[in-house]
Amino acid sequence: MRLPKLLGLPDTFDPDDRRRRQLLNIILALFIAAGFASILATFSYGDPLMEILRDRDGFRILLSSISVVVLFSLLLLLNRWERAGTLAGWLFVLSLIAITYVSDIPGELVGSGLILWTLPILAGGIVLPPHAVFVAASLVSAINLYISIAVLHESSNPYAIAIYFALAALTWLGMSIANGAIRAARMEAQKVAAILDGVADGVVVLNDADQVVLANPAALSLMGSGLNELASQGRGQQELRGRVLAFEWSDVKDVGRVAIVRDVSRQVEVERARDAILGVVSHGMRTSLAAITGFAEVIALRNDMATQMAERINVNAQRLTYMVNDLLDHAQMQSGKLKMRMEPFSPASALLLVRNLLSGLAEQKSLKLKTEIDPALPNIMLGDNGRIQQILVNLMGNAVKFTDYGEVCVSFRSLETEWQMVVRDTGMGIPAERLPDIFEPFRRGSDYATRRHQGAGLGLPIVRKLVTLMEGTIEVQSTVGQGSVFTITLPLRNGSKQG
Repeated sequence: MRLPKLLGLPDTFDPDDRRRRQLLNIILALFIAAGFASILATFSYGDPLMEILRDRDGFRILLSSISVVVLFSLLLLLNRWERAGTLAGWLFVLSLIAITYVSDIPGELVGSGLILWTLPILAGGIVLPPHAVFVAASLVSAINLYISIAVLHESSNPYAIAIYFALAALTWLGMSIANGAIRAARMEAQKVAAILDGVADGVVVLNDADQVVLANPAALSLMGSGLNELASQGRGQQELRGRVLAFEWSDVKDVGRVAIVRDVSRQVEVERARDAILGVVSHGMRTSLAAITGFAEVIALRNDMATQMAERINVNAQRLTYMVNDLLDHAQMQSGKLKMRMEPFSPASALLLVRNLLSGLAEQKSLKLKTEIDPALPNIMLGDNGRIQQILVNLMGNAVKFTDYGEVCVSFRSLETEWQMVVRDTGMGIPAERLPDIFEPFRRGSDYATRRHQGAGLGLPIVRKLVTLMEGTIEVQSTVGQGSVFTITLPLRNGSKQG
């Protein structure tokens, strides 16, 4: 609640006391404004001051208005004093009782004016602790008894007194419940504030107008003045004030948007350094492996024993070469340097080349290697032929590697504006709980497969990245013990229609 400087209050330890003082200040300000309005109204008719003073009703109204302005202004100042406590509230309730007492003749005060006496009781419940309403009800009842017995010499009205105490009880109950709810809400807010202050990540809340309404200390430290630009930030990582920040957004009903801001500068530096080292090391390893493979081929020409040894050297060197190539591709992808080429290629030729490459391994395991091409698929398409073959080698190679019985089937399908590569096998399958992880680097679909088959765990992540760079999608369906189906959908670009 924002108040003018005149209504400002000192910081008090008890928030309930501060709230009651704020309400009292507002009420006092309204009474003071009403008093000034009454004074202006008295002079608005243009009557001279002496004439107003000679008129009994006019004099009473003017004096009452001035008294209200002066008295309540003093109470307003007293309420701003830190040590005043509830003194200003009690004086306000007593002032209402006094104003009510002099506002009419005694007969009317215990007759039709009985309703006026409820105002001090209700005011006591607002500006004082809840139990104070019973004190106010007792004072009002005592004054009513005094007027009836001592002034008017009549019997008192027990029904009016009963109503006053009933009203006090209801006011006490209502204010007690309200104060309890406010206290519980305040404690909950303090818990939330303590949690937000202790969170290492930045938390920022924006309203429907994209205005920042809450930011914890971590967010202020990470973004500073950049909070004003937060609404324009999207998901992912952004560089701000020399830091790399990761943003995550969520919509909260009746609150707005909540942003989680995390400093990932150190993590990004480590990843960049790792990828750089990985690229350098992998490039050096590939050069050395190429030399080993070349020498193995020369040795294989000499004699039978050397040929057998050279074949083993060559097989292992080729395996290492594939792993190194995967590492290099992964490093390029992480650094954003890998680009797709757009050139005419024959999908049938690409599939035949990969089939011939893997047919020997399939024959060794007595597997059927089937290939199917939709006749409606164009003979020549536009794309990166080398990367298409790399995708096929990874998917078909995995299918052959993890299938012991049955077949591996690869089919190319033509759709209206897209085409699909579908690799189906009858292998061991992938557990459902492992499917979300198979496209993550250095993760595998099965611990059992990890023990039986060597690999860096980069094949499927590279496939997914290549498919993404080609503006396509990849889906997988798998059942343990029955096999897996990988479906890649890519944009169909007919190369035969080009220039």
